[in-house]
This record gives sequence, C-alpha cells and structure tokens, in this order.
Amino acid sequence: MTIAGYTKQTLGERIGQVLSSAHPVRSIEYLKGRDSELETIERALYAPGRSVFIYGDRGVGKSSLGATAAYQWQTADNKPIVVGGPQDDTFESVIANIANQALGLSRAYSVKKQSNVGFEWRGIKWSEGRETSTKEITAQLKTIGDAADLLAEVAKVHSERPVVLIDEFDAIPSAEERNRFAGLLKAVGDRDINVKFILTGVGSSLEELLGAHQSAYRQLTTIEVNRLGWEARREIVVQAAQEFGVDVDDNVNWRIAIVSDGFPYYVHLVTEHMLWQALDDDVDCQVLGTEHYQLGLRKAIQEINVQLKLPYEKAVLHRAAEWEDLVWSTADGDNLWRQTSDMYRSYELISGRRKSEKVLDSKHFSEAMRRLKSDSYGAVLESVPQRPGWYTYKEKMLRGYVRMQAEACGIELSGEMPLQRQRMHVQASVRSGYHESRVPRGVRLRDEKRKRDDDSESD
Repeated sequence: MTIAGYTKQTLGERIGQVLSSAHPVRSIEYLKGRDSELETIERALYAPGRSVFIYGDRGVGKSSLGATAAYQWQTADNKPIVVGGPQDDTFESVIANIANQALGLSRAYSVKKQSNVGFEWRGIKWSEGRETSTKEITAQLKTIGDAADLLAEVAKVHSERPVVLIDEFDAIPSAEERNRFAGLLKAVGDRDINVKFILTGVGSSLEELLGAHQSAYRQLTTIEVNRLGWEARREIVVQAAQEFGVDVDDNVNWRIAIVSDGFPYYVHLVTEHMLWQALDDDVDCQVLGTEHYQLGLRKAIQEINVQLKLPYEKAVLHRAAEWEDLVWSTADGDNLWRQTSDMYRSYELISGRRKSEKVLDSKHFSEAMRRLKSDSYGAVLESVPQRPGWYTYKEKMLRGYVRMQAEACGIELSGEMPLQRQRMHVQASVRSGYHESRVPRGVRLRDEKRKRDDDSESD
C-alpha cells in the first residue's frame, strides 16, 4: 500500500522537496525557527556596504539559514552565487569561481533577457554559459583591490541585487587566506560595490574565523545560530507529514524533538525514514506512529555520516558493557555543560533500567569521564574551562547521535529540565550552553514519569 496514493517514485521525489537531510533548505516555507534571524539578515543587507556572517556549531542549520536568506534577498533576474570552502580553495580561486558563476548561471528568470550577455576585464572575456580558466583569472588577482574591481564588473552584469553565499567558510584552513576575505569585505563596503556577501562557518566567534582584521567588522552583521527550539523541531515533522496527508502521533513527535537534540539534520533524517517505513504498511497509513518511528530511527542511524559515528564507536566498541551506559549518560538532559555528579545520576538510572551486571561507583565513573577526553576513546568530551568537574561534547552534533543510539536500544533520554528565568543573550565566549531550548512548561514526557517512578521505588 502507499501513503495517500503515492508510488515509490513519487514519494521519493516529494520527500526530496519537503525534507532536506542531504542539502540546505532554500525556501522560507520549510525553514523553521529562524524567523528572527532572517529578519535581522534582511535588515542588515539593506544597509549600504553591509554583509552578514553566520556562525555556530556544526549541524545547527547555518547553511540552510544562509541559503534561504540568499534566495530571499536575490532578485528574480538571477540566482544567488553560491560557492563552498573546500580545503584546497584560496582567496583567488573563490573570487574566480564567483566570476564564472555570475555568467554561468541561467538567466531564464530575467525579465529583460539579453541575447549576448558578457563582459571583459583586463583582457579576460566572459560570456553566458562559458567558464573562463581559473588560472587565467587568478593570475590577474594580485591584490584585494584587484578582486574588488572584478566584483564591481560582476555586479553590473549579474542582476539588480546580487548576493554571494560563501558556505563553510571555515573549511579554508589558512588564517591568512581568511583574513584576505575580511579585507575584501571592507573594500567592497568602502567602495559601495553592489554585491552582498553572506558567509557561514563553524566557530564560536567572528574573531576565530576572520582573525584580527578589526576594521572589517563594521561591515559585518554577525548571526550566531543555536540549536532549534522545541516548537520548530516539531513543526518540521508536522508539516512534512501534512504534505503527505497523514498525521503524527504527538508522543512520537516529542521523541523526535528530544533525540534530535535540536539539530535539524536529525529531525529531517528521522522523519524522512518514517515516511519510507509508512510506505511499507499493509494498509494505507493515516498516522505516523511508534512503529514507524522505531524503524525510521534505526534506518537513520545506519545512514548517518561515518565521521559522526566514529567517536562513538571508539568509545564503546570492543569495551566492557558498562561503557555504553556511561556514554549514554553524558547525553542525558538538555544542558550541553554538565557536572560529573549530574551525569553519574543519569548513569545510575540508565544502568538500572538496563539491569546492567556491572555498575561503576562514582570514583571509577569520574575516571572514565576523563578517559572520554582522549583520542583512544573517541575524544567524545572536553572539559569546560574554569569549571572543574564539568564536561561538554567536543563535537556538539555527536550528542544527538548518542541520544539516537540510546533511544534505538530502548533507553529514552530526557530533554526536560527545570525551567529557568529567561536570560539575556551572552557572547559566545562566555555562554554556558543553549538555554532557549527547554521543553515548554506542562509537557509531561514518558521518560520523566519513569524517573519519578524509579525515585519512588528507591524511597
């Protein structure tokens, strides 16, 4: 049977349009929980000479925010110019790529389509649909001023309101190369060249990614992207299900919100596989329920990038059974920064539910936590500066994968913590985790009830 008359082919094609586990979201219709950031970006780009830098942890949706913002800003006479940051890229090669894309992109959307679009710069000729040799272009880019001159010519022929998205800017390993981009942004702003830049990068601060080129910072609006809030996580699932004419069990939706740990990639991936599981139902699916969720979760775990799996596997494979309980305990709760004593309480609950044969005492547990910082144990954790006995995940996205592994084995880790008074935003260098993603007041999760039951039995 199928979902509301979908075939395997049409379901797959539609999933690719509705969910974005393998590519950035580009439409405001499918970008959830980022309205405030989009508004900030739009207002910033209206300012002459202003560009935008989007940064944050890996997997929180920077590329989707950047792509959606680029498509929102770009006028209909062309598409945004999108370049990546592969490790072999240089300042000159990125600029050359921008120039080639400016005329290589389809002009089918242009209201005044020209039959012979092109331009010439320093003896180099571009024409629509034809790439010019990168080597030929880079030979002419001897200074930042040369790059600004070329961008000025690009802006004239590309569109009414051109925008360049440099995605994964942090992948350019050379700090010197990244600093040259900071100089370029200043030159573009000072000369009022009609092109806007949106850059995305993994990092905790602008200084970390662009270095000490302070004079360029006034040309940049910085947007720090945190994990998705609870309602945004749930909206992704609900909207996707509605696109196929089915509902979602509310408890299943909460479980996806919790195990995803606020990383949209996990929400999209699990939902995608739930829909595929529904296609195999014996009768037409009306509601995505527990069985779809459990099967979809396992399929999602199998598909996750090996680079995310590797630290987890180094920590638990070919080790004593208690190591899995121990690693799962580090991903319990919602705070990214946790004390050893807090994680040990989670460990006791988990090992109790699993009826584990061996349970570490607090001293040996603390020793194991320190081992999880080493490369031989996957470098899963790192110490929190100036907070003895506190740990956080070295790769924040790994926490979601650990939660999914625990869930697939029948251990529902909690996402509910006591609500705190709302705090003002603090700078990335002094933040103590993501405080905005608490489960809303009044929501009762099945896992929390089990904890209370366990506590009652122990009394």
